[in-house]
Amino acid sequence: MRASIAKLSVNPIPYLGPALWGIASFNILRVVTDLTKKNEFWSGGVKIHSVGLLISVIFCYVITFLWRRRLGRIFAAKPTVTTNVTLEYIVAVVQIMGLLNPTVYVSERLGWVYMGDGYIDYILVNAIYVPLFLLYYMFLRNERSDRNMAENRIYVEQIKADKLDTELQLLKSQYHPHFLFNALNTVYFQIDESNTTAKKSVEQLSELLRYQIYTMDEEVSMEHELAFLTSYIAFQQQRLTARLHVHTDIEKDWTGVRIYPLLFQPLIENAFKYVRGTYEIAICLKREGTKIYFSISNSLSGAAADASAIPRTERTESGAGLSNLKKRLALRYPQRHTLHTHTDGTCFLAELILDL
Repeated sequence: MRASIAKLSVNPIPYLGPALWGIASFNILRVVTDLTKKNEFWSGGVKIHSVGLLISVIFCYVITFLWRRRLGRIFAAKPTVTTNVTLEYIVAVVQIMGLLNPTVYVSERLGWVYMGDGYIDYILVNAIYVPLFLLYYMFLRNERSDRNMAENRIYVEQIKADKLDTELQLLKSQYHPHFLFNALNTVYFQIDESNTTAKKSVEQLSELLRYQIYTMDEEVSMEHELAFLTSYIAFQQQRLTARLHVHTDIEKDWTGVRIYPLLFQPLIENAFKYVRGTYEIAICLKREGTKIYFSISNSLSGAAADASAIPRTERTESGAGLSNLKKRLALRYPQRHTLHTHTDGTCFLAELILDL
């Protein structure tokens, strides 16, 4: 009951509209029948005209109920069924005449209304009510169409939001091996106290995983992201040969810059995984206006440049990492990023541009 009162107070048109249309239609009928016969408007007994007015209002409410229910079925089936608008209006005309004429006939027989000119008055009633109620049907149809489009927009936005959340959760689960994070604490305490290098490596890996787990879904300051990348590069350097040379050219001032994390890490991981030949990696990270420019290159040997020489499992893991990166970029920076990769046989280059 309270919900109905609230709706009425917000938008009374759906409730009062039929009454207003019924009153207007009846008065238009009276104008045509009274004035064309050179009678005074609303001539005759007030009682009989008041009853006719009430019948017109009730008729309008009844046909409104039927039409709204029918339009609800039509628009519910619209995504899969093509509607024939002409047929809709033909059916509407049949409904108007099929309800109007029996109503007038029964009302006359019961003495509620007066049809002095017989069939001529019936023709006048139909000639006035049919066009008016076709116009009324058009208003109802447009109202239902607008509401249907609004509901569809809300539904589409909800689907997009659900899809976005699902994909982000999936990507998050692929990026974050939680079981490793928990296991590292156990491994750390099993390492001999004298083996400081191993303990340090476990600590570094633990911090790297912690950053990944707790910062995936929100923007972070560029300073935090750079601290993670620096630690990640140092960790990767520990497991590679002393011949490896890493050259970094990273801008120092990132005040006020915030980005979604872990967008550069997959490219750095690939570089460390496939570096061969002269064992050189070059990393560049700059800012120009609202854009961030990141590039990384790693040297290759002749065999590494040949994709067939790379183990199948490594190619699959690398492909999955880059595929996940592309999805995250599409979700987080739609139409605001560029990712290119290139190889010339001796060097592999990846470039990522973000427009904040």
